[in-house]
Amino acid sequence: EPEYDQLFAFSGFWLRVTHVQDSVKMHSYLQQCRGLLQRAARKVVVIGNESCDLDSAVSALALAYHLHCTPDALQPRYTKDTVIVPVLNVVRNQLPLKTEVTYYLKQQKIALDELVCSDEIEWENEPNNLDLVLVDHHVTKLTNHRIVGIVDHRPVDGAAQFNSEAFRTIELVGSCATLIGREMMKIFQEKQVPGYGDALELLYGAIVLDTVNFSKEADKAKQLDHDVAGFIEKNVKHIEPKDCTGYRECLFKSLVAARSDVSQLNAYQLLFKDLKILNQNGRTVSLPGFPMAVQEYLKLSECSQHVSQFACSTQSNVVLLLGMKVLPDGSVRRDIGIIPIDDKPLAEKISSALLEEKSISFALERIETDFTNGAVFFQQHNLKASRKQLIPIVKSVLDSL
Repeated sequence: EPEYDQLFAFSGFWLRVTHVQDSVKMHSYLQQCRGLLQRAARKVVVIGNESCDLDSAVSALALAYHLHCTPDALQPRYTKDTVIVPVLNVVRNQLPLKTEVTYYLKQQKIALDELVCSDEIEWENEPNNLDLVLVDHHVTKLTNHRIVGIVDHRPVDGAAQFNSEAFRTIELVGSCATLIGREMMKIFQEKQVPGYGDALELLYGAIVLDTVNFSKEADKAKQLDHDVAGFIEKNVKHIEPKDCTGYRECLFKSLVAARSDVSQLNAYQLLFKDLKILNQNGRTVSLPGFPMAVQEYLKLSECSQHVSQFACSTQSNVVLLLGMKVLPDGSVRRDIGIIPIDDKPLAEKISSALLEEKSISFALERIETDFTNGAVFFQQHNLKASRKQLIPIVKSVLDSL
């Protein structure tokens, strides 16, 4: 049986799709979105999470296109005057920090200046005329807008509240792109909609990257990830079975190289490259993820000053540095840094919670460093535990304050 939250029957949303309207190809649709957004009276924005990693970005683009072609899923909120547009959850001037996103979209012939970023939407001016579909997350700070849909692949946040009319899909798979790909491949087979092949190909890269190329060591891939990727390889990319392993490996290495290409970024910019921020009970904890080991990050020029500047700009009380390095053989190394900015007791509580967590052991081993300010650093030997597993633990610490 697939592993998913039983409250949210996947078919409850998708089986309502009975008609696929005449549609433009995906690239033409994306080119139109900025103009549609400016002219439309009613809007549905499909938006990924605030890290705007490859999975979030391509999932938002593909799902928006899918909903544009199959608007029945948005009833009763959808009318003929409604436009559906994807929005990248990053401000425009920080989009270049998402190096694997910009690299892959360019590879897919998608022009970055045609896409809409989060600071290009007038959120406050349209609380009643702008609805949201959340992709790759299910809790948002955009609380003034009605949520009409959710597609996510992470554990359900206990504090989440759901609109009963919204479609909801929360299923624990390796990549959010897999969930969207599952539905798009059905229509690709049955209806032959122009553009669905391009959308499926776009999703494919995120599936390969998010599952760490289906690595057994990382243990992220579920059977559905294998099934959707295999379908795309056979029916969209037309790769011979004997060539699939080599093709995946080549693509994975190119995406990891793009994600790890921080040659143009300083230590300050790196902190914003893959960032999650938690705000609860008057406390803020930032969790920047790196495409390198934390111990390598600490060696960058003026690292300590940049962390302090970052904490000031994000108003963080504690900063958790999360490193993941992919080695040439495809194996993974993880490490963690916990830096108390102005709340050492909170940092100590988070450290203790991670060391004592019973449901999942992070297998942390203390690393001694010269970093000042009471920071602690750990090598993480449980390579399967990612930020998705860490965030609920930090939230529970914040809840207890």
